[in-house]
Amino acid sequence: MAKRIVFLVLSLTLAVSCGREMVDLPMAVAHRGCWLKEGGEFYINENCPAGVRMAAQYGYPAIECDVKYTLDSVMVIMHDGTINRTMRNAADYSVIEEPVRVSERTFEDLRTNYVLASTDPALRVPIPTLKEELEACKEYGIVPMLHSAVVESYKLAKEILGDNFIAFDGNEAAVSQARGYSSCLILLDPGETEAGQTIERLKNIGGYCGMSTMRHGMLDREYIKAVKEAGFEVQASIFPAPHEQRAVSDEVTIQLSDFWWHQTDGRKPIQTFKEKSVSLPEGESVSWTAEAPEYAAVTLDLDFTGSVEVNLCGRTYTLTHPEAGKTERFGVRLFKTNPEIEVKALADSRINSVKAELFDCGK
Repeated sequence: MAKRIVFLVLSLTLAVSCGREMVDLPMAVAHRGCWLKEGGEFYINENCPAGVRMAAQYGYPAIECDVKYTLDSVMVIMHDGTINRTMRNAADYSVIEEPVRVSERTFEDLRTNYVLASTDPALRVPIPTLKEELEACKEYGIVPMLHSAVVESYKLAKEILGDNFIAFDGNEAAVSQARGYSSCLILLDPGETEAGQTIERLKNIGGYCGMSTMRHGMLDREYIKAVKEAGFEVQASIFPAPHEQRAVSDEVTIQLSDFWWHQTDGRKPIQTFKEKSVSLPEGESVSWTAEAPEYAAVTLDLDFTGSVEVNLCGRTYTLTHPEAGKTERFGVRLFKTNPEIEVKALADSRINSVKAELFDCGK
């Protein structure tokens, strides 16, 4: 693999769990920051400094942030072309009825008349600038992944963070210019191309780079292997369950996700559930739940033979292992939610080992 710069010398792999070899774990990146919802509404909104702080609290090494230009060319952090989904009117916190496009409003207008939506009035703050987001990343030791075709955003990141940022977009001409400013990691979304074509495009960018895709049907084990063997990183981008777990099993090197979590380094679980050598007839299951603190996360390490359905905090995975092999690790961050885990046999199966751990992320 390409030589990693300092910020990626992290715990990208965990070698042993439940006494068996574990699949290599990718670096986890919090999608649009570490946002949290409460009763369907944002508590921590997307793309804001509070999400950077929350990412540090949960232990994420990196976050994604989306860069947009205002009408007067101020770089702000916002995913959508409009602010309607994530913001409210500042005067009375009412829903914004008419579309408000970032590119059609001045920074002063956006900053003055609208606030980020949150169930906490203290977090109803104006739209953040890229500079504010990058400074928060520097303060909390978080690597920003700039999802951006705005070349000036790479220059600003270099000024504030040196080479400790990631340039990411599908605009090859734009992200290639980041190399002129920095030796940072560059991730290209290559579109729907064969592995060989992707590799050639990454070679043209040069230096430390890789690919990222939301196309879970395209990114299979052979594709991942080919790109990695050519010396490049491979990011699975917000794959839905169960595809994000397959990407982990197929050994992507970076996982961009709204929920995936395995940041256990330096943390001790507050509760643990273990079972070994359990024979499960078809239709039988093992399950576990616990009372979780406000900010929490849960991991599940599973080694089995046969065919099982894993239900992990509302996400369902169907897996088949013909023989005992590498332990698979699942993980989910939680907010004001208790973990609920069930492993059910779809055919006669054997659980060689299963371990669930609950972590307090509120400290």
